[in-house]
Amino acid sequence: MEDLKKITEYKGGGWKLKLSLVLGLALLGAAIYMLVPQEQKDEYRFVSEPLKKGNLKLSVSATGYIQPLESVDVGSEVSGTVENVYVDYNDIVKKGQLLAQLNKIKYKSGVDRSFAALAITEATLQNAEATFAQAKATVERDKTLRESTAGALPSQKDWESDWANYMSAKSQVANANAQIEQAKQALVSGKYDLDRTMIYSPIDGVVLVRKIDPGQSVAASFQTPIFFKIAKDLTKMELQVSVDEADISKVKALQSAIFSVDAYPEKSFEGTIRLVRVNSEMLNGVVTYIAVLDVDNREMLLKPGMSADVDITVETLKNTLIVPRTALLFNPVKPTQNKLFGFGEKSKDTIDSKPHIWILENSMPKKVYVKILGNSGLLTAVVSDELKETDAIIIAQEKAK
Repeated sequence: MEDLKKITEYKGGGWKLKLSLVLGLALLGAAIYMLVPQEQKDEYRFVSEPLKKGNLKLSVSATGYIQPLESVDVGSEVSGTVENVYVDYNDIVKKGQLLAQLNKIKYKSGVDRSFAALAITEATLQNAEATFAQAKATVERDKTLRESTAGALPSQKDWESDWANYMSAKSQVANANAQIEQAKQALVSGKYDLDRTMIYSPIDGVVLVRKIDPGQSVAASFQTPIFFKIAKDLTKMELQVSVDEADISKVKALQSAIFSVDAYPEKSFEGTIRLVRVNSEMLNGVVTYIAVLDVDNREMLLKPGMSADVDITVETLKNTLIVPRTALLFNPVKPTQNKLFGFGEKSKDTIDSKPHIWILENSMPKKVYVKILGNSGLLTAVVSDELKETDAIIIAQEKAK
């Protein structure tokens, strides 16, 4: 009986040992499965489009303002009180048309004084000429008397006195003539000032600015006060844009440009560069150069002073590979990996500073390095020996549905 009991206990202990061993192996397998990273497949899909060739216009962006092709500031050379103003904003004027008038009483009085001064000098001349004629006659008699008396008469003292009177009378005539010329020039100056009380338009055009009103006093002591600004022809305008110094080497005369203004956001206007100014301008530490564009404004949509955003076409790349800018910025997202208790971790992405795009090759992304030829808006021209037309370039990546 004791031997049978020992055999039974031994068999029962072996069964428990086997069961423990099987449970331990199962737990070990589960732990290994959870601890070893497992890739999640088919988590994302790539959005692509075929690579195409085409023509790409490279442009330089700038901003500027619409200005009249020719405008004139009209002012006054004389001081005074504005008596009448005959034009207003937007009025069409002709060359020689009267625009405004200053009070002319003071200047008319000056002209009258000049006339009076001229009359006085003319009378002075007549008196001097009479004195000169008398002195000249006396000298002539003295000469005849000296010849007839062999120099005995007149006396030396009388001769010298008569000769001095003659020379004095002659100089008074010259002085009177000079005074007459002076009075004439004063009269011319007075008439000039009187005429300048009438403000006339120097050109045909449109009044853009009016700065005066009747009763206003103006002083022209140190600088000419501006009354009006007149634009000659608003059907032809110019656009002055500020080009950054980094782009100025690309901008040349006769290049075409497209621009827009806030007043017509859906409409594009065209212009042609007439000149690029050599002199630079600095604003807030930024160096720019002025490019002047000729603009056709026959529709009269553009107004002086409008701001414009300009794209100047500096080069056209023909039959080149063109990709969206998004393709150059794309970087594929790598699948997450499952770890312990189901927590995932994304692999770290590295930034490649060399220009490149990604293409689909056998349904897998492939990096291709490219050389950038130029940009225009959202498009970029590239070149690479590894690329060909119809290659599927990746522009985005999204989660698979």
